Amino acid sequence: MFGSLSKTLLRRPLFLPTTTLRLISTAAAAAAAATSSRPSFAVSYLVNSCGLSPESALFVSERVNFETSARPDAVIDVFKNHGFSQFQISGIIRRWPWLILASPERTLLPKLKYLRSVGFSGSDLAKSITAAPCILTRSLEKHLIPNFGRLRDFLRGDKYAVTAIRHSPRILSQGLEATVDPFVKILRDKGVRESSIVWLVKNQSRTMIALCGHLDEIVEKTKGMGFDDPSAAKFAVAMLAVVGMSESTWERKFDAYGRWGWSRDDTMRAFVKCPWCMATSEEKIMAMIGFFVKEMGFESSFLLRHPSLMSLSLERRIRPRCLVFKHLSLHGLMKTKIGLTSLLTFSEVDFLEKFLTPHIEEAPELLDIYREKKHMATGTLVP
Repeated sequence: MFGSLSKTLLRRPLFLPTTTLRLISTAAAAAAAATSSRPSFAVSYLVNSCGLSPESALFVSERVNFETSARPDAVIDVFKNHGFSQFQISGIIRRWPWLILASPERTLLPKLKYLRSVGFSGSDLAKSITAAPCILTRSLEKHLIPNFGRLRDFLRGDKYAVTAIRHSPRILSQGLEATVDPFVKILRDKGVRESSIVWLVKNQSRTMIALCGHLDEIVEKTKGMGFDDPSAAKFAVAMLAVVGMSESTWERKFDAYGRWGWSRDDTMRAFVKCPWCMATSEEKIMAMIGFFVKEMGFESSFLLRHPSLMSLSLERRIRPRCLVFKHLSLHGLMKTKIGLTSLLTFSEVDFLEKFLTPHIEEAPELLDIYREKKHMATGTLVP
């Protein structure tokens, strides 16, 4: 019996025919292709619920994978409840994929709650986290609270620390030792006054962090342009003007002043007196001098003598106050001798007390003129 079976097996081929193998291979390849062409649950979810492109969703899914929507839904709900837009949420997940699986209770909510408590508004919070999502991966107790506290103490207030972080979220994500401390030390060693350093940290932190490796040469270049005292209040603004403009930008601003009769030497003298002359845009240069020449009847040299006015807002301060000045002068209501430059540099409270309130009864239209121009500048309705 065994011999008969052996002969039968020997007569039959031990391998399938080539045609059959080809059919099986083709079917297997088709099945594999169909499987690979179907997006995974994670990819589909990231496209449909997070707004990612298919390419970005595939990139994220290669780093984190999930088979249910429970955790991602909870994460997205946290962001939405804190004012994040769909675009911001997708940006966060694209830049820091692991956050899609973060624990809302342990990782996200405590940090978001803390940041709101120190003064981050919904929009500020969303923008800062979107720019540096890794903020949410740092330890609350060991990193976020100590670093924010140090910055708050240096700038003397929560709102100033929030302003600095809003300009450069890296301060909070990377910490002060890696961002703020290096450039502060350089500026102190160079003799820049402390109040100027505080101003730079608060308002120009992003620029200072980026320029840290070149600050030595920037300080020396600024000194060589006529600002030989780093402890002067205007030195910080001059330094920003020096590093913030290319040669072509300098030339365009020289040209803008030149259209009003200023020589290059005139412009440089004004720049040394008030660095804002060159830190402002060509558009503002033309608008500012044009206003004083065409609407106020001054010579263009008026601003050459008072270049500090270039640091003020034309629409929010100069135009409304100048119209009040003209109205008072034309109607003989200017009782005291005071220069226009003083009127423009008073605080808002002092200006109202000295130039509006005393004339409300005899010139009630004065308040309407001022309010209308102020509200037009800020884009709000006149109350």
